Amino acid sequence: MEQKNVRKILLFLLLIALTVNVIVTESCFAAVFEIYPATVDTQDEFENIANSLKPGDELILHGGLYSQSARRAVTAKGSAAKPIIIRAAKGEKPLLSRPADNIDKYNNIEFIDCSYLIVRGIRFRGGSSGVRFIRGHHIMFEECEIFQTGNNALTMNSGDCDAFIIRKNHIHHTGLSMSRRTEGEGMYIGCHDGSCRTTNSLFEGNYIHHTRGTSNGGNDGIEIKFGSYGNVVRDNVIHDTNISKQYPGVFVYGSNGKGINVVEGNVIWNAGEGIQVVSDAIVRNNIVFNCSMTGITAAPHAAVPSVSNVTIVNNTIVNHPKGVLIRWGKASDMVFANNAIYCAGSTAVDAQGAENAVFGANFVQGRLNGIKIDGSGFCNGGTVYEAFAGPEKKSYWPKPESVLIEKGVSDFAPELDFNHTIRKMPFDVGAYESDGNTENPAWHIQMGIKGNR
Repeated sequence: MEQKNVRKILLFLLLIALTVNVIVTESCFAAVFEIYPATVDTQDEFENIANSLKPGDELILHGGLYSQSARRAVTAKGSAAKPIIIRAAKGEKPLLSRPADNIDKYNNIEFIDCSYLIVRGIRFRGGSSGVRFIRGHHIMFEECEIFQTGNNALTMNSGDCDAFIIRKNHIHHTGLSMSRRTEGEGMYIGCHDGSCRTTNSLFEGNYIHHTRGTSNGGNDGIEIKFGSYGNVVRDNVIHDTNISKQYPGVFVYGSNGKGINVVEGNVIWNAGEGIQVVSDAIVRNNIVFNCSMTGITAAPHAAVPSVSNVTIVNNTIVNHPKGVLIRWGKASDMVFANNAIYCAGSTAVDAQGAENAVFGANFVQGRLNGIKIDGSGFCNGGTVYEAFAGPEKKSYWPKPESVLIEKGVSDFAPELDFNHTIRKMPFDVGAYESDGNTENPAWHIQMGIKGNR
């Protein structure tokens, strides 16, 4: 009898142990949901599941068309230790779309007050705005595609956003609405009047092209509005921001002294202005060519109360009506150095307020207004064909005998070059550091996401 009781007790304890083990196991592992396309509905399965996700959960979308006729909004909140992931199934390309007859009625998708969220590998077609972030922090949005939008592609202009990573996305053919005027920016970051800000965020390795605008708002590639700061715009490939209207590839306004935005390692062509900068920015290691207005415009703007603290160094600027337009009459703390500016038959530099800036080792071809060749701030760069390996083929690598080699001012040289190669003394002028290489050992300029050979 006693032996039977012992057996019962042991069995009971074993059942308790198994029960506890199941509970602990389930609590330690996040849920994974997988979905497939369904018919058009006002609230599809994707939205329902996305809004039920808990920290650590993952939602996997299989290939096919996910079309929704009503508003599509996601409010996912993960944690630093357990982010929520919404992604495409491996090797598949899910497409979130809108019926063609409501392109201007709703945005394709809105992410509202999300945090610690990763969105990866999903295509977004249509909608007024393609992807709108309404507030939020610690969000990674990568390897997605946004295209054929009625207005702009990706926006962060509805509340403060912080610590975003927007990386390796393909954004194209924006502003297609025919029923109203459009802006068509690739990325619209922050509020124009500074009432909302985007801070401490990275916009890296995106491919943006064919943005269309029909209003005075502008079809910029990437636009960082006034008041936003601590952002890095790096390694993006941007071209053809000139459909109907002609606006910059990258435009950074300034923060009124609150912090710096960095624009580096981008390649831009067929824009209005390649890069436009007002205040509180570092612009370095960019390659800008074949724009319809200027390569770089550095000038005041009505939205920015003051102009100060701009450093423009080691950029390669080729073949524009005006290579660089400078208006620094009331500016302070401005640096312009180690730039290669080649605009044969047109104006290389048009400057006002040069007395308020530091200039050093800028090599030029083309006319000069407001400055002159002095062998120090500005130097004779020879011809574009003497300086670069193959400008007709988008190759702006310095030739072995180029005047740009080892002529840079060390005080202003960045640590890395366009290829992320460490710069070594004596430094080269322009975006590349040749370091004895006769040919470019890394990525060659082309359509598509910037990468390594």
